[in-house]
Amino acid sequence: MAACVTGMLRDFDERGSGMVAKRARLLWRAGCGLLVTIGLLGLLVGDGGTSGGSLERPNSLDVAWSFRTSGRALDVSDLPAAVSDRMLAVPQGGTVTVVDSRDGRFLSSARSSADRFTPLGFSGGVMLAVEQWFGQGGKTVLNAYDPATGRKLWHKTAGPNLRKGNKDAWLGQAPFLLDPGPAMELADGRLAGVAPRTGAVTWTRRKPALAPCDQPDPDDPRLPPSPFNVATTANYLVVLKGCPGRTAELEMMNVRDGVSVWEKDLGRSRDSVKVSAVRGVIGVSLDNDLRLFTESGEQILRRKADGKSGLWPLGEARGVVYLSESDDTGQAGAGSSRSHTLHAVRADTGRTLWTRSQGVTANNSLTSEAIVGEVEVAGAYGGDLRWLPGDARLQGPGASSLMDPEGRGSAPVPWPVAGTFVGMSGDLLIVRSEEKDGTRYTALRPSHRAVDAERPAALGGVERQEWPDACGLISAELLAELGRNYVKLPVPSSRKVLGTRLPRPSVCRFATESGSDDGIFSVTVRWVAPDAKAAETYATSVIPWGCAPALGGCVTAEIAKPRRGVHLYTYRTGLEQLPVAHATVVSGRYVLGISAGNDKARTQRLIRRVAMHLAEQADRLG
Repeated sequence: MAACVTGMLRDFDERGSGMVAKRARLLWRAGCGLLVTIGLLGLLVGDGGTSGGSLERPNSLDVAWSFRTSGRALDVSDLPAAVSDRMLAVPQGGTVTVVDSRDGRFLSSARSSADRFTPLGFSGGVMLAVEQWFGQGGKTVLNAYDPATGRKLWHKTAGPNLRKGNKDAWLGQAPFLLDPGPAMELADGRLAGVAPRTGAVTWTRRKPALAPCDQPDPDDPRLPPSPFNVATTANYLVVLKGCPGRTAELEMMNVRDGVSVWEKDLGRSRDSVKVSAVRGVIGVSLDNDLRLFTESGEQILRRKADGKSGLWPLGEARGVVYLSESDDTGQAGAGSSRSHTLHAVRADTGRTLWTRSQGVTANNSLTSEAIVGEVEVAGAYGGDLRWLPGDARLQGPGASSLMDPEGRGSAPVPWPVAGTFVGMSGDLLIVRSEEKDGTRYTALRPSHRAVDAERPAALGGVERQEWPDACGLISAELLAELGRNYVKLPVPSSRKVLGTRLPRPSVCRFATESGSDDGIFSVTVRWVAPDAKAAETYATSVIPWGCAPALGGCVTAEIAKPRRGVHLYTYRTGLEQLPVAHATVVSGRYVLGISAGNDKARTQRLIRRVAMHLAEQADRLG
């Protein structure tokens, strides 16, 4: 059949002459068309009529697209982007940009003069965002926009106090975003459904009168748990009514009309009542006893969590439910007190298919082909603070764990850019990175790459031998030029990167025999990329371009670029936030770092000279 397909494609581009050639082509097409049809039917029958699963376990993250916005994190409020299966809403101060997350294509922009403009997400084919004005006369307004054009469709002003003639005023809390359209809580406590294109209230349901929950710990400053909790699936509101020490009830409501689909009496709880929902699965935890329900109300699983933090549904795919369990007592890594375990169970029988310990990996997401989890990496960006990268001496890319639906995983897979995890959009992992004049959003697609022991997935498929000796990057001639009798001090612990053992240390300290702190500096091989362009992209996103005044700042001097690939800057470190001279150098496929112990003028000159020397090593490094 492969020969037929090849011949058909070749024939499409060729223009034969004469009746005989034309007739031969017609016979070829007819015969091959029959073979191709039979072959495709055979594939469908053999696969049960579906496209089937991935043939290989995922072990790489390939760039699907990259989208750059103007305005860095330091120029706008640090607001997270809103992600759906098909779209991405990016906040940029007074602008929210909408991007097609399937291909990174710009769709539209919505603008506001408010003090804060926050995208909430997508529901019923519209984008919802909140405008906030602070100070005297401040107000909060919920707006709906057409993602294709950026045109405002409707708005609702928050009204915690009922006004005459405004019985359907919005309470001001974030709405529930479902596929058919949003639902929200009104100022008088009712739940309401909203037409996504017009904002009209299509139905209302009065919440039951429930007594407030008691505060289990009188010394706990937090508010007591709510007796009324709501979660959402794609099309339903899941309402859990109950408090610790009372009977809990679960109700499923259709968001299209507010009609109750079913109700469940879950019995009395002692210590805790929680609800969680993902597409197709609802999880209710009473005293760490997890019960899973389908949207039709069928209980498919009841299980006691082993850990102290509970067991929650991650999602359902192809008749298998994936559960994530965290344990606060686990010692899964240095400085960590929480471990995570992933369980796969059959939706029809509740039988466990497999269980995998994930260590400190958390925030799992389920795609059609993989289970993606965040991995805590020393030196990588942390949390949602885009201007607060890790220690500049050790900065490395973030990473994700990748696992196929059968539980087969690989070593942590590094991101090809530095940044913070935004979320999953369909099968794509979205990462946000800072650059000099803007913010970049990169979509990464889990895939499979043929690797061997010398090309670890944790190193992005780069051979171990291609990681240079950090001590060997500084020549004897340069050390002699710097004077002061320098001694090379390799850092043994730097031989391991993302769990992979390197043949040589990736960090080397250079100290003087006199012992003076003024002359000490270190050289770090931060990352080895597959090509020079990837190294430049990574280095551009790893430099701390600005600072957060509320956090004491991180960069205190302008970034100088004396030549291509060399970036000089000051970085605050330690509890006292003392300024320290640093440099990032892109040398071919290599991203190198230099750091010192202070920010004196003499030290800055030292870092500059070493950085220029490393930049000249591109040809020698390859």
